[in-house]
Amino acid sequence: MSAWARLGRWLPVLFVTGLIAWCFLVFMLDILIPLLDSPDKAQHDYGLGCTIAFNIIFSLAMISFLRAVFTDPGYIPDSWSVHPDDLESGERTRLMPAVLQTQEKKHDGTVRICRKSKPAMYKPDRAHYCRVMQRCVLKMDHFCPWLNNCIGFYNHKFFVLFVAYMAMITVFMVVVMTPVFVNIVSNMEQITLDLKDQEFHVSLTYLMLCLLSVGLSAFFIFHAYLVLFNYTTIEFLEKRGCQPPPDHVNRYHLGPVGNVCSVFGSNPLTWWLPVRWTVEGDGLSFRLNPGLKTL
Repeated sequence: MSAWARLGRWLPVLFVTGLIAWCFLVFMLDILIPLLDSPDKAQHDYGLGCTIAFNIIFSLAMISFLRAVFTDPGYIPDSWSVHPDDLESGERTRLMPAVLQTQEKKHDGTVRICRKSKPAMYKPDRAHYCRVMQRCVLKMDHFCPWLNNCIGFYNHKFFVLFVAYMAMITVFMVVVMTPVFVNIVSNMEQITLDLKDQEFHVSLTYLMLCLLSVGLSAFFIFHAYLVLFNYTTIEFLEKRGCQPPPDHVNRYHLGPVGNVCSVFGSNPLTWWLPVRWTVEGDGLSFRLNPGLKTL
């Protein structure tokens, strides 16, 4: 991949950053600060509460955003590389116990190999090749162009938190801005397309936030479902889908609490924080559905 192509991949990230900055400034300068400066005590107290809540959620969202962008999703260690003799002879005499214990096999029962990786690698369970990153990613969910990063084992929590906090904050902003927008529309004599006009950029921002809040909320609901049932996006599309086959069983399903803990960590007190202090595992192997033994 050329240097220009790599630079071009950052354009969506810059767009997201610019959009967030625009909405933040409009909301702070045109909505919250006038409330804080209001001589009416009730309005001032309302503005103070909104300002505190908004900045807490915004800070958590931005930390999650940065960690999702700059955290490596996880790569297969060199010890999993395929020896050239194995590829030529078709024998698997050098396999480590960890490779032999993988649950996902090819149709002929042999272990999975990623021949696109350089060098070729044995594939751990839930690992897939990312064409953009040009390597295999542990527990790959999808490549997100808006973050210029693949979502995998080590940044999955940060991605879900970012989507959750952005859905929350856009809904919050729409609720707070609705009375202001209604007042602007009620008293509008003519429409002016001037970014310097406060009423115009407040109205524009409000309409954008309405669309974003709906889209982000739907996106979060989908990913919350995936977390709750321990699927990645790839696994959902490839193995389950909207109409799963009658014999479909998710081998990684640990129950709702166990599934959430596998992504957010074993301590519920840290679920809402963009940290991985209590997240267990290494992305190479995963706990299995205890019901599989009885199926």
